[in-house]
Amino acid sequence: MKNNERLIQYFDIQLYGRTRAKGINHSLVSPRSLDKLMNEFSLLRELNLARKKVSSKSKMEFRLEDMEEKENCWLLLVNMVDGDAAHPVTQKIGGTGEDREVIDLGEDRGLESSTHLVLYKNHDEAGKHLALYERNSNIPFVKVVSFLNHLMKLAARQFKDKYIRPHPNGVDGKTINVYCVGVFLGHPSDEFKMELETGVLSGIRITSDVDIVRGYDANAHPELYSTEIKMKVGRIDVGLSGGNWKHLQKAIQYADSLNAPFVRIQFTDESGSSHSATVSTDTGHLWNAEKYVKKRKVEGFGRSLKTAFPIIHNGIAQKMMALVQ
Repeated sequence: MKNNERLIQYFDIQLYGRTRAKGINHSLVSPRSLDKLMNEFSLLRELNLARKKVSSKSKMEFRLEDMEEKENCWLLLVNMVDGDAAHPVTQKIGGTGEDREVIDLGEDRGLESSTHLVLYKNHDEAGKHLALYERNSNIPFVKVVSFLNHLMKLAARQFKDKYIRPHPNGVDGKTINVYCVGVFLGHPSDEFKMELETGVLSGIRITSDVDIVRGYDANAHPELYSTEIKMKVGRIDVGLSGGNWKHLQKAIQYADSLNAPFVRIQFTDESGSSHSATVSTDTGHLWNAEKYVKKRKVEGFGRSLKTAFPIIHNGIAQKMMALVQ
């Protein structure tokens, strides 16, 4: 992480509903809108609950350090304190051993890191909200997503009355407790398109829920959760489609017609390295991926940036929001 620039990645977030009620394994309509969920996050902060230790014995803690509502978006500052981090060492450029300084973190302190997120209020036709993420090597995006989903479950427990819904079986008076789940999808980068187009396809699979299988019963087959349909990826098939990228788009169209949510693709690049990615059929964006996500650089901070901040850094936030006009 540099002191004069930041890398910003582009994601979408979609909110679903989930329940622990027996026999309901599929996704539900989100019980809360993004705005209502963010307001509940704010209340959790006031109650000093918007934090999470990775485990009871872990020295790593996540905190929703700050948040702010704008006209068209929400700004979030997520901080992580890592008590197991190595003690930082500083040295003068061109210095000697006498100029080296070690920062001893001590037993009850850790290295703190911050990352900013911008969540836009409006959603697209697929119900997804644009989300900008300040990339931080100390806070992997998957851990940020896990922390936000923890807060969603916590909100459902803390404000339980807001998360009670009628049971899907329609029985009068029967209800279930639900909670929100946020799924993040990355916008594919030009690098992904280029490596795919110049590489060699080794597999395409359309994945779907198992309820499309004749005879499937959630109670009789509780361990089954998905099914796959393979697509031909031979040279002639790909050539007739017009190349790897267009062949993937054809797979996405097939998946969409089958109401299948994802397409998984495998390919090797020009160097022979193997890669895989899972693509959402409604937007074509990447699921559970960070490598091939679209990113943009923001700079001009005059070497003033730190590894962590106690409140939202106005300069970073303004430059992030300026990427979306």
